[in-house]
Amino acid sequence: MNELGRLELIRESLVAVVNEMRANVIHSSYSSIIYEGHDFSCGLVAGDGRLVAQSLDDNPIHIFAVPYSTAEVVRRFGDDIKEGDIFLHNDPYTGGTHLNDVLMLYPVFHEGRRALFTAARCHWGDVGGMTPGSLSGRVREIYQEGLRIVPTRICEGGRMNDAFLDLLFANMRIPYERRGDFNTMLGTSRKAAEHLQRLFKRFGGGTLLEGIAELIDRAERVMRQRISEVPDGVYYAEGYMDSNGHTPEPLVGRLKMTVAGDRLTADFTGSSPQTMGPINVGPAMAFNAVATMVKAFLDPHTPVNHGSFKPLDIVNPVGSFLNATLPSPCGGMVECRALLSSLVVSALGQALPDKRVGDLKGGANHVYLSGEREDGNLFLMYEYPAGGTGATLGFDGNHGVRAYSEGDFNAVWAIEVVEAQCPVQIVQYGIRDGSFGDGEFRGGCGIRRDLRILGESASLSVLADKCVIPPFGTATAMSGAANRFVVLRDGSVIEPSPIPGKVGGFELRRGDIVRVETAGGGGYGDPLGRDPARVAADVALGYLSGMQAQQRFGVVLDDSGRPDEKRTGAERERLLKGRTRVLLQRAERDEYDGPRRRIGVPPEIAERLGVQENSLIELVTPTSAAALRGWVSLRAEGTAVQIGPQGLAVLNAKPGHMAEIRAVSIYPE
Repeated sequence: MNELGRLELIRESLVAVVNEMRANVIHSSYSSIIYEGHDFSCGLVAGDGRLVAQSLDDNPIHIFAVPYSTAEVVRRFGDDIKEGDIFLHNDPYTGGTHLNDVLMLYPVFHEGRRALFTAARCHWGDVGGMTPGSLSGRVREIYQEGLRIVPTRICEGGRMNDAFLDLLFANMRIPYERRGDFNTMLGTSRKAAEHLQRLFKRFGGGTLLEGIAELIDRAERVMRQRISEVPDGVYYAEGYMDSNGHTPEPLVGRLKMTVAGDRLTADFTGSSPQTMGPINVGPAMAFNAVATMVKAFLDPHTPVNHGSFKPLDIVNPVGSFLNATLPSPCGGMVECRALLSSLVVSALGQALPDKRVGDLKGGANHVYLSGEREDGNLFLMYEYPAGGTGATLGFDGNHGVRAYSEGDFNAVWAIEVVEAQCPVQIVQYGIRDGSFGDGEFRGGCGIRRDLRILGESASLSVLADKCVIPPFGTATAMSGAANRFVVLRDGSVIEPSPIPGKVGGFELRRGDIVRVETAGGGGYGDPLGRDPARVAADVALGYLSGMQAQQRFGVVLDDSGRPDEKRTGAERERLLKGRTRVLLQRAERDEYDGPRRRIGVPPEIAERLGVQENSLIELVTPTSAAALRGWVSLRAEGTAVQIGPQGLAVLNAKPGHMAEIRAVSIYPE
């Protein structure tokens, strides 16, 4: 066998080990969130912490953070790591994600030397904390989110630390599930270690490890080549989180991305400070997001290992909400990571205009329902409903599915499983019509899911974002609809929290309906350029009403549902004339009020847009990768809009260019 064939066989053999790990976790786990939701990932890591192998189904959020965690274990324990040792970790400040994601690292030795680790990271349904399920939009410190496990040796030389495990499970709800999931991870890791020992015998230990090193080197060479094909330059992006969960003040994320030769540097300096709410993340997530997006954009078809990450440099100052420290809670890790991903997507879209893509529905959309069953035991229903994906050149977004930034997650529980295990009835589940972002290519729709409470009482916790500031469109396209979480009670709509998307233990009654409406994906290109036949097809499928087709796309349908060419042309001309365009002038500096970008708007333009002081607006140009968003600051003088140098860079525009200015729509009509 030649060298190339041997390398491919080694790679496929390692991925096969990971695939079996996944199958074992699914078939033997106790928590429905794992065996139904597939909220877990597996991988293989080199003895020094470098990622060696994962499967196509694993979630990058889980796995791309594992090298950070493994490096911390190696740093703390070093040469004291022995055969028979096992480590647990979930601490966000040392490379974890959020506390519910518990990582088990299992060292594998060859000829007395540490060669590899098996890695299994599973979302445990509850790890303690102030609300069932541990994740809540209303926490103020990480201690309210559950038990924090710094890198800990829970088994030493084959002897399990039962006292530690007893303490761990005694502080978690539904402890028999937690023990069951722990044993699942343990059995999976042991079986994977056995397979790796067989591979050492099959290939020879030296050959296997040399093959792994060569695979990593090859991946690095490929990524360096892909980066070198990107135009050198400095690219800027800016985006917002709705709030920290306690005040309506948004959080700003900023990115300066530099491409120089075969290296890419992502600098998040200038992002908001860490917060007292759950919208924070530890240091691993910036690297995680950059690695995922760069891999997806530049090298999507070759295998994933640590070589793909080596040409990437991350600058992420400690103390921001994107690199938080104790005691800031980090339950909203997925939401923060979604913003990080959006920033990278926006910057890459400037560098590679043909790969611009509309924004996604946001993070995990964590929804927890909990209460007592008839037998007195606790039920815990946890879902993270998917939404619409963004559109890109030539392609519409997809409805209610996972996206390229995620793994093989399910969108929600199967109805049969929910109703068999929980006193909850699924009243409705389907597409959230009209929720996509309009464009020449439209985003995908979110979903709507209504859940009726059948028990005497229950509680609701939600941790989500993009409920106030919706997913952006690209290349002048429109935003998707924002996420929305409400309770229907006795014919009234109740907001379960004063801060949208941030709910902690809201008390529910028998008969209440929890309505979950997820965001649509951002569109691509001018909506008035969309093929009328595509609009008519969306109307026929029920994604859009005939009135919406006319109002949003300028497409007028006849009685048979076909586009009326003459009336459509006239309607599109009318809509085009109704747009508001402004001249961009350069300001000496970008204007901010705290995290909020301020955009000076003349009163007559504000009146035309129907906005007032502090309204959220956006500027778009045909060359922008993302809308530039800001809050209105009424200005009496002039008719142009002044934008600072970074804002112009985000818009990919220059002074003297024209831009469309418009109000940001939370729920498209």
